[in-house]
Amino acid sequence: MFIPSEMEQISLPLDNVKEKLEPMEPNQDYIDAFQLESELMDSPSLPNSTIYTDVNVVPEHEKGQLGHSILNLEGEIAGLKQKERLLDKKRREALNKILDIKGSIRVFCRVRPFLLSDRRRIHEPISIGLEKVVVKSVGIRKEYRYDKVFHQAATQEDVFVEVEPILRSALDGHNVCILAYGQTGTGKTFTMDGTNNQAGIIPRAIEELFRQASLDNSSITFSMSMLEVYMGNLRDLLAPKVASRTHEVAAKCLNIQTDPKGMVEVEGLTQVQIPDTAKAKWWYAKGRRARSTSWTNVNETSSRSHCLMRITISRHGDDSKAKAQVSKLWMVDLGGSERLLKTGATGQTLDEGRAINLSLSALGDVIAALRRKRGHVPYRNSKLTQILKDSLGKPLHEQKIKNFSSIEIHIAPSGS
Repeated sequence: MFIPSEMEQISLPLDNVKEKLEPMEPNQDYIDAFQLESELMDSPSLPNSTIYTDVNVVPEHEKGQLGHSILNLEGEIAGLKQKERLLDKKRREALNKILDIKGSIRVFCRVRPFLLSDRRRIHEPISIGLEKVVVKSVGIRKEYRYDKVFHQAATQEDVFVEVEPILRSALDGHNVCILAYGQTGTGKTFTMDGTNNQAGIIPRAIEELFRQASLDNSSITFSMSMLEVYMGNLRDLLAPKVASRTHEVAAKCLNIQTDPKGMVEVEGLTQVQIPDTAKAKWWYAKGRRARSTSWTNVNETSSRSHCLMRITISRHGDDSKAKAQVSKLWMVDLGGSERLLKTGATGQTLDEGRAINLSLSALGDVIAALRRKRGHVPYRNSKLTQILKDSLGKPLHEQKIKNFSSIEIHIAPSGS
């Protein structure tokens, strides 16, 4: 490639050089910027017409004025924060009053719609009202009253709307317990878990907790634990898999402890941090896969245990040195109450059904004692009630969803 030397010149025809430069068009951006600067200089809101770009050249008297303005703003901010705390306190008090008026223990009933597998057994034994279910079977009429009844057409959203207020109560520092109870095959797991297209209470609650926490001015963190009560023993559903592990081996690692304040803890239970909804749902799905199920005449994947999922809520206020406020949210898919002759269970499955029925009976005794405000509450009659003691006893907000199936085979135990 040839590069000309510095001495060489490139000549151009003079015709290509204009003797006179034409005037340039004015640049509108410069004009706008100049006008803006002029307006700022003339603004009466400025102390004077000088704009300082270096803080070191700001006169001392103006620094004092700015400092005074900053102090005033900080005082206003502190006052607004105080008002916000007072309003939040009033909101919590109002919510608790509403929940107390409704009842600290509320029982809902959800009637499962007919399935194709029910066709041969349908006898229309149930009539449904807003707060009662009437059972008619073998010439006997029984009426059961609830805080609310969800008919067959009720959606997952309809059920969650009634549950959602107590999630706010859990974030406010109260222990909360949500249980799904009913006979095998009545839709408890569907109510609590749902499907990909029809999310149940638990996935909806997880999303709602994180949504409400994001709007809260306090720092709120969540952790999760899952266990099942199987044949009277405790199994950690989130524990790392160990080769040749059996139910008995896993149960030996878990002990129920109660501190002097009455708070219950399960020693050795895995607790994982859940920073977001995706991670929370991932851990929950992992725990569900580890749950014990087996086949019965009533349900091909009958749950053979009580599955308990606990979300521990830690609330940190403005004072970083203060101890965090801790509350628990239990969401429980109870094993199905069973008429053992109808399930066709034998051997181990029969023993599992008996264990489930015994613990459900103990839970019923505890709830009855609490509702009647008895002096003695028989928590120690089962592992299930021992674990839930500090969330069933006061201060608490409990909601129990009783699942019915509108086919005759399910009436007797569910109506009890």
